[in-house]
Amino acid sequence: MKKKETKKKKYYANKIKLIHKKHNYKKNLFIIDICWKLNNSFNIIQIKFWKVFLIIILFIKFSSQKKKQENNYGLSFEQKMKDYATKNFTILRRTECPDCGFFSFYVVHLGCIKRYLEKGYIPIIEMQSFKNIYNKGNKSVYNPWEVFFYQPYNYTLEEVKKYAKNVYRNVCTQNYYRPNPINIYHHNSSINFWHNFSKNYMPVKKVIMDEVNLIMKKFFGNSKNILGVKLRGTNYVSDRPRGHSIQPTIEQVISDVKIFDEKYKYDYIFFTTEDNDILNKFVKEFDNKVKVLYPKDLKNITNYYESVNRKLSSVKIYLLDVIILSKCLDIIASKNSGCAGAFIMTEGFRHKKIYDLGVY
Repeated sequence: MKKKETKKKKYYANKIKLIHKKHNYKKNLFIIDICWKLNNSFNIIQIKFWKVFLIIILFIKFSSQKKKQENNYGLSFEQKMKDYATKNFTILRRTECPDCGFFSFYVVHLGCIKRYLEKGYIPIIEMQSFKNIYNKGNKSVYNPWEVFFYQPYNYTLEEVKKYAKNVYRNVCTQNYYRPNPINIYHHNSSINFWHNFSKNYMPVKKVIMDEVNLIMKKFFGNSKNILGVKLRGTNYVSDRPRGHSIQPTIEQVISDVKIFDEKYKYDYIFFTTEDNDILNKFVKEFDNKVKVLYPKDLKNITNYYESVNRKLSSVKIYLLDVIILSKCLDIIASKNSGCAGAFIMTEGFRHKKIYDLGVY
């Protein structure tokens, strides 16, 4: 009988394991042991008291874990100052591709942060002091990365430069740090890993997420039955950049969207592209069912970063596009960095079609 009880205790301890990734197995077993004793002691009107107690314990553990995660982005200045005196920081820069798009930086930064966290550093992304298309004319004014994303644990570049005692500088490159694109698109375990990692260490700023929620409410109301479609054009088609994914034609995409729409009866189709010719053809085909994010739909970026009004407004609409795309029920898209960003940010797509037509 004792052997059976021990086996049952371990079963419930393992259930807590599955609920909490950060767990202490022995502590969970101890909690179950207390619950079991309480159950045997209080058998009033056949109420399984241990179940109630277990729910309370799980709630306390979840609340404390959530509070701890939230505190990562609300450390007091006093706590930061202690860390600046004792911990190792590394300032990470990606300098080999000054003309790369924003989500190309995003996916490379993601892998770079992971690498240096594993080495015991607190990484800080810097796009301020070297040439890139987001800081022209404002090199000493702001760090473009921090306009849209929190740094890991919300230490800032300015504070690290000013207060940190142990600061090292390292370079991020696409070849060594970018997550495997095949895994990002097709392997759920990889998608889940990078999704959770980005939420913890590269979260989008609250002001941006608040705006996403407002736009989605305006576009879709309470509907969740939305197909997201993303297609690159312009320089991807005209310049055929070496090593980049070949894009499908707009005619091919329209045909596949019609097949999906006929099958799943979407309430809306959210479409994003930087190419006006592609946009006009798509909107003409699907008319009022299509929702497209235009600059007029955005809040003025100067509400929170006066100095970047004109410089980063195009990045903002790109970021909002990708976040909204990540929240769609299904997706049809060509391979590009923005699409990779949507797969990293998504909680999961029900159905997907990703064009894999080789590279230029």
